[in-house]
Amino acid sequence: MAIIDVNNTRIAKLGEYLETILEELNSKYKKINADFLGIEVNNYSLDKIPTISTIEEDITGSRICRDVYSFRARNPYSSDRLINLKNIGFFEEFESIIKSNNDEGVLPEIDGIESIACLNSGTLNYVDESLKTAVFDIQLQITYEEE
Repeated sequence: MAIIDVNNTRIAKLGEYLETILEELNSKYKKINADFLGIEVNNYSLDKIPTISTIEEDITGSRICRDVYSFRARNPYSSDRLINLKNIGFFEEFESIIKSNNDEGVLPEIDGIESIACLNSGTLNYVDESLKTAVFDIQLQITYEEE
């Protein structure tokens, strides 16, 4: 059985790519976890969503595939309008950077990658009143060719 280099997986490469975007957006940047969102603010997780991966297959056996991920963030939350506008603005800017990078061919270093896209805008999923935080979520899709 082959040993998997976890640093060379698609989720690891996508995480590295997103970390560069977070550095632009957030001075309180923290590393992106995988399938784990801590309780601290400015905490992020990249979670793979189960989907059918093959989009298209040609007669030579080459396939166009996709992976879909949930990018979650725990941010400050209160009745303060400015804090909540900042949360919305974060995801608007995040989505804009992803789109711009995709248009310019700035993509994660994943073999065969063709594109990355936000499937929705960041949405509020859960509020923890005791921590004064909220969990936001945006779905990302990478499309890649596999031979």
